[in-house]
Amino acid sequence: MNKLLFLFFLLHHAGILFAQNSPDSLKKAQTNANADDPSQFFTRIEVFSELQYYDKNEFYINQTVLRTILKIGKRFTTRIDLPFVYNSFTSPANHRQSGLGDISFRLLGYKFLEKPKSAFTASVEISFNTAQSPILGTGKNLLIPVVTYTAIIPKKKLLLSLVIQQTNSVSGDEERADISFTKVQAIILKTWSKRAWTVLAPEWFVDYVNGGISMNLRTRMAYAPTPRMNIWVTPSVGIFGDFILRYQWGADIGGRYFLFREMNFKNNG
Repeated sequence: MNKLLFLFFLLHHAGILFAQNSPDSLKKAQTNANADDPSQFFTRIEVFSELQYYDKNEFYINQTVLRTILKIGKRFTTRIDLPFVYNSFTSPANHRQSGLGDISFRLLGYKFLEKPKSAFTASVEISFNTAQSPILGTGKNLLIPVVTYTAIIPKKKLLLSLVIQQTNSVSGDEERADISFTKVQAIILKTWSKRAWTVLAPEWFVDYVNGGISMNLRTRMAYAPTPRMNIWVTPSVGIFGDFILRYQWGADIGGRYFLFREMNFKNNG
């Protein structure tokens, strides 16, 4: 039960790195506003909804997230996520199955290094115990440092990224299980045109509480109908492991809108 009670957080902070630590774009000269490169910071609003199905207990979780991201200067960024969660798992009568989940806040994202073909970033995030029901959140306050390294291969129109995220509970309900895991995700982005791209993103989880390694495989098909807007669909499947984030299958759909002319939109088609 403890695992199910903090499942929302895992979905939000580890299961959707496309969304949670969602990349922002290839280099400006290549694909402008494609929004899937973790080394680039752009001010924007995003709305996305993800469904994940768990075969072992035959239940699913859906969460819809409103995200705002603010770029500060050339190297800094912040972010706030407001999630609304529905959990189909049968719960006690006094537990709500839908409502506000755990709000997360990126205290600081910083770009340490940027070269023409590579970049390195780091950020510190906090997830707050704000869920309206125990079944909708972790019951814990969480500290989440993240580092990313990105390189591009211009001739192949490829972007390669490695994202490492560490999550630890620091306070909250003492009766709830502690949380401690590392997530490692590879991102392989292929640009097909100025408006279309695909992403392959395998992710691995190392669970320090219960032990073991698990894996999911995520893909994404994305399109920019206008220079300021992206839309996408992300099918995914669990490959192996017993970690709570290793679902049977999942999918999310979403969109984002860029607020300021920080990019070279006129070249984006």
